[in-house]
Amino acid sequence: MTLSATSVPPPAPNDLALADRFRELRGLVERVEQRVRQYLHFRADNEEQTDHLRHVADRTRWIYYSELQRGNPGASIRISEHEDALIEACVYSHDIGKWIPRPELHTLMPGDSAALTATFARLRFTTHQSDLFLLALRKRFALPTDGYTPEYDSAHHLVSAFLLATDERLGFDQLAEADQTRLITMIVGHQFGSYFKESLLNLSLRAGSEVTTGMLLDVSRPDRLQGDMLACAFHDADISDLLFIGSLERRPNREDIYHIGGLVKILMINFTNCIYQVPLAPTNLEGCLRSCQATVHNACKEFITPTAVEHGYHWRREGVRFLTQLREKVVYDKLNSALLDENRSKLDRLGAVRVLARLQARDFLTRTDEPAAGAGLTT
Repeated sequence: MTLSATSVPPPAPNDLALADRFRELRGLVERVEQRVRQYLHFRADNEEQTDHLRHVADRTRWIYYSELQRGNPGASIRISEHEDALIEACVYSHDIGKWIPRPELHTLMPGDSAALTATFARLRFTTHQSDLFLLALRKRFALPTDGYTPEYDSAHHLVSAFLLATDERLGFDQLAEADQTRLITMIVGHQFGSYFKESLLNLSLRAGSEVTTGMLLDVSRPDRLQGDMLACAFHDADISDLLFIGSLERRPNREDIYHIGGLVKILMINFTNCIYQVPLAPTNLEGCLRSCQATVHNACKEFITPTAVEHGYHWRREGVRFLTQLREKVVYDKLNSALLDENRSKLDRLGAVRVLARLQARDFLTRTDEPAAGAGLTT
């Protein structure tokens, strides 16, 4: 027996409101994902960045689910569709400021300072964060050709929030106010503190630097995430990926697919900055490895959730083991030779060290007896 359409009660007003809210959020996810794919398509690090997004999404769900279970032992737990969509929206949005082409960023800047001040207030930037944002854009816009500056890198989370809120094509204003607030909090609050504070501190010591003590203090504000378990889970997922070598996508009767982890991505960033002689970047392989070692050490100090704190030691141990493998003489000599071979073009050198780093990471994962906790969330 089937019920006629008239026999089904109409949805309650609250249900309609929730359905509309979810539909707008899903629409934002689709638009931002499309934009990210567009930005990454022609970048040399497309694969690294795409894998980072995949891993952070998986890790956020795992940490958040673990925290929900911790707070409700024995209960049947699930992540709601709405919160899952928030995770996806944040995953695609949190680093988009790194990838936006400079001409597009120019077009988003308002014509007068009053409008910009109003946007900063809407995003709840502190005065120091607003100053860092403006400094970052001045440095990037001043480059003869678009490229890397440490000031802009340190402010990428602020640019990501700014882009999301001001690019009308993304439809951020269509979201419920509560979802807008939560997303901005997650994006601005995800920032890894130690690495960027050290980078800004080094800049502040240079003659004529515009970096202030306030910028150092406010570049990372994880305290703003307190009380929002999902935001804390995302923060820890993004940071824990810095300790992650990667994952292997198992394919029966075929070669497994390697998906690059955050630690290898950071290693490649160091290699890239070394090859292109970016100011304050490592100048040799030893410097690149020391920088990664510092990242591994400091990341574990910034976890918020008990789940990440609990597993942090194991993650750090895995990261150290991988970096130790890269110091084995045969491996070290091959990497060092490819990195410093000035008889090859910069692009060729970068391609060579990328292949070597990926081969070592795949070998490490294949040989590892015990996978890192939470890292079994392979695609």
